[in-house]
Amino acid sequence: MKYLPYERITYKTNLSEQEVLTRLSGFVEPKKIGLGKNYIKEYEGSVNNNSFEISKVIQYRNSFLPQISGRIQKENDGTQIQVTMSLHAFVLFFLFVWCSFALLFFIGVSVRDIRAKEISVEFFLPLLMLLFVYALTMIGFKMESKKSKEDLGISFEAKILRES
Repeated sequence: MKYLPYERITYKTNLSEQEVLTRLSGFVEPKKIGLGKNYIKEYEGSVNNNSFEISKVIQYRNSFLPQISGRIQKENDGTQIQVTMSLHAFVLFFLFVWCSFALLFFIGVSVRDIRAKEISVEFFLPLLMLLFVYALTMIGFKMESKKSKEDLGISFEAKILRES
């Protein structure tokens, strides 16, 4: 999954479930709607009994900001936190539609070029469009997911057990 805007991380900490929830509540504030949002904490979202759904508060535009969800589970020797980072559903839908149009354009140009028995410059245009949107998505997502992984590890005093 390294080549997709999706990550699954498992943290292991010696803190109790309650301590993890308390720390989460310390840096997550409820989601605000509307203009003129003033944030005090680093993340916004919701923290429930033993799960959470949050996203980083940023002062700039990044449509590829990871949406972070997690589950907290007690274990014999500590607590395990399973975190999933993915794109917002609307962004995924937009990317699907955008890439579909680029692929349709590519198919149309390919059929035309096959009939003409020559490759035109337009043949490479949809491929460049797809490569561009892939690079833009991955750079925007990975930059923010890296920061969030570090933030969560520090906050939970945890080490990463698994990453995929």
